[in-house]
Amino acid sequence: MDKTFSINHPLLFILAGIAVLAVALQSVVFLRKAWKRAKELGFSEEKLRKLAVSSAVFSIAPAIAVGIGVITLSGALGLPLPWLRLSVVGAIMYELSAAETAASSMGVSLSGTLSATQFSTIAWTMTVGITTGLILIPLFCEKTTNGVSQIGMKDKKWGEHFTNALFFALIATFVGNGLADVTKGGAGVVSALVLLVSALLMVLCGLLRKKLGWKWLNDYAIPICMVLSMLAAIPLSSWIV
Repeated sequence: MDKTFSINHPLLFILAGIAVLAVALQSVVFLRKAWKRAKELGFSEEKLRKLAVSSAVFSIAPAIAVGIGVITLSGALGLPLPWLRLSVVGAIMYELSAAETAASSMGVSLSGTLSATQFSTIAWTMTVGITTGLILIPLFCEKTTNGVSQIGMKDKKWGEHFTNALFFALIATFVGNGLADVTKGGAGVVSALVLLVSALLMVLCGLLRKKLGWKWLNDYAIPICMVLSMLAAIPLSSWIV
């Protein structure tokens, strides 16, 4: 193992920072172009400012979720790689699943120390895997969406069942990962209990939204459940592991 390698090496921060900065600059360019075009269409400065403020506030919730994702992955993969992955294109569920798959294929664990080769393999797996979506979506998304829409137009009830089934199949894939090791005890049990806590918290958020009319929970339920579930993992780990 290369003892000089570090998952938090300054060079990795520089490389990740360059990519993140490029994406941020791209966002600024498109924002300026959109602002200019909106004024050409007759939108007032006041209306544009209100729209910008509301958009900024709306982006806080997803930003919290992304920050939690970076923290979650940083223990195993350092800060630069998760920061890069979740700042450009990626999601915590996919990134963690891809990283664990790559690590297990090499016979190592994310909880252990990674060599440069192992880290590189995991990074490539996460990156190449996510790019398939960028290729498949432009090619097949419209056809797939039209097909699902046609099912709904022919039979609205069956269309809803079909869409829900697709959604639950996706969720079940990630839930299965959290329950796969439950029979082994220890960390597997903790993972299952944290999943249960998260589900119960989401149900509670839904009830509060319905009973008390807290519409802001629509945007903040996910980050709230993520934070509280992670906090719940601390005492659960000390009791079980």
